[in-house]
Amino acid sequence: MDKHAERVRTFPIDWSASLDFAQATAKEKHLVRKTHQTLKRVTNDFESRWHFNTSVALIMELVNEIVAQEPLDQDISPAILKRVLANMVLMLSPMTPHIAEEMWAMLGNSGTISQGKWPAYREDLTREEQIEIIIQINGRLRGKMLVDDSMTEEETKARALSDPRIAPLLAGKNIVKIIVVPKKLVNIVLQ
Repeated sequence: MDKHAERVRTFPIDWSASLDFAQATAKEKHLVRKTHQTLKRVTNDFESRWHFNTSVALIMELVNEIVAQEPLDQDISPAILKRVLANMVLMLSPMTPHIAEEMWAMLGNSGTISQGKWPAYREDLTREEQIEIIIQINGRLRGKMLVDDSMTEEETKARALSDPRIAPLLAGKNIVKIIVVPKKLVNIVLQ
């Protein structure tokens, strides 16, 4: 067993502890958010749709995201990494119980995974901090920008108008109307 696996194995999971997102690194935030987004969608698949194939695909995306964050021993605390991996194993357990049981034991958990509770996702952790907004002029795509999720319509409009790629296209033109679809797009209508 490599030193990284041993480090994760020996770190106990405190399921009751809340995650302090203010102190988390960018990698930790990304992994926790992706885990909660996956957990929300897999839970929905299990409870309402019974689409196990999409659940497996979602878990595979989570695995790919974990691999993309390599090296995992840099900028990720063992506690958060173990929590992410344990949630992934719990999501796998209905479809692959024997493999999940082995992985559960490899993570250093006591008891069997079948005695464990289904993990609960936190809605606040499923939302992205920044979203991509499309900027259109007369209905044609002219640019994109990342904005904070909490940005108001007026702030979004002002940011779109001052965007360095958009401002030159508007110079000397008469703006008839600006349409803002929250969290989606800004369409600037010119005369």
